[in-house]
Amino acid sequence: MNNLETRARELNEAIAEVRRELHAHPELEHDLPFTEGVVVRELGRLGLDEVKSGQGRGHGVYATLKGGKPGKTIALRADMDALPIQEETGLPFASTNGAMHACGHDAHVAMLLGAARLLAEARDELAGTVRFIFQPSEEADSGAASMIESGALENPNVDEIIGLHTGNLWSGLRPGQIGWRAGPMMASTNAFKILIKGKGGHGAIPHLSVDPIVIAAEAIVRLQTLVSREVSPFDPAVLTIGSIAGGKAGNVIAGSCEMLGMTRAFDPKLAEFLRERLRATVENTASSMRGHGTVDFIGYLPPVVNDPACARKMRDVLEGVFGKDWVQELAFPSTGAEDFAFYLEKVPGAFFFHCSTFDDPERNYPHHNSKFDVNESVLWTGAAAMTAYALKGLAS
Repeated sequence: MNNLETRARELNEAIAEVRRELHAHPELEHDLPFTEGVVVRELGRLGLDEVKSGQGRGHGVYATLKGGKPGKTIALRADMDALPIQEETGLPFASTNGAMHACGHDAHVAMLLGAARLLAEARDELAGTVRFIFQPSEEADSGAASMIESGALENPNVDEIIGLHTGNLWSGLRPGQIGWRAGPMMASTNAFKILIKGKGGHGAIPHLSVDPIVIAAEAIVRLQTLVSREVSPFDPAVLTIGSIAGGKAGNVIAGSCEMLGMTRAFDPKLAEFLRERLRATVENTASSMRGHGTVDFIGYLPPVVNDPACARKMRDVLEGVFGKDWVQELAFPSTGAEDFAFYLEKVPGAFFFHCSTFDDPERNYPHHNSKFDVNESVLWTGAAAMTAYALKGLAS
């Protein structure tokens, strides 16, 4: 497709229209009937070889396009779910149902549908097969696993997989540029719940009680030394306590205190080390202060680690199609997390960043913010990037 850039630009308004339709009707986690319907409707217009809806836990979709020439199979993935945030953008197509596409997944779906259209138009040039994966529940960390269990990487077996994230999670890219990186791209996350049990009592006689809030405070201070004093400064890691709850009155010593938090790392061995040391620190701190502490790990995402060959292929393909100015190597990975990591544990692939910021800084809000928005004028570059990788990657 020698005119890929031109054709992708021509489709930008159609891509934006689908994005707006999805943006106005956000849905959460696995419960995505409206979104599934839009995806099935759009794919049904393309004459694909297969469209399978009702996947994952009910509303995932994957589809298959067989090219005019034999070759391997490449998967392209988009996530579909929104967040439980009341939208405050003021957009004419803003959501009014209490949920919001505040992380760009509406744009991900629209761009992948655009790529499917471009690839269907170039079917005769396609040397192999493309699997399009529309995944629920990325925000709840279980969507990728559910799609893998539904066979999204099978029949035919996928050889490589590509995904993207749009928005402004990174710095140094201009609107429409593609950021790539070999190796670690996003961090692992390990969510945890800490429960400190003490002995409740009257605030006037603290010596007859065991104060779990004081124990929790001491544990928080000690936990901050895990990264600063037990992890090499050359190994990035983050430990956050995001919630602490205990007690209901100022003159009462509570019987228990609960904390929620998360660790982040790029090395799975370091993630395991943090789990072990976090548990030991909480248990030993509580015990030394006459209390009892437990740690439950309630969710783990592995790091997103790009296959170097796939990442460099992405760079070479995009530089060849768009020119070097459209592609930029990222100096650092993101400490955000993505369940795209589960696909990369099964097949080699790469995840890249698509910048959709505005030239006006006042319009650029962070992800998961009630005023988050994407620059629709550059959606064509994300669709074209996935299309180019499939066309050129299958041929190589």
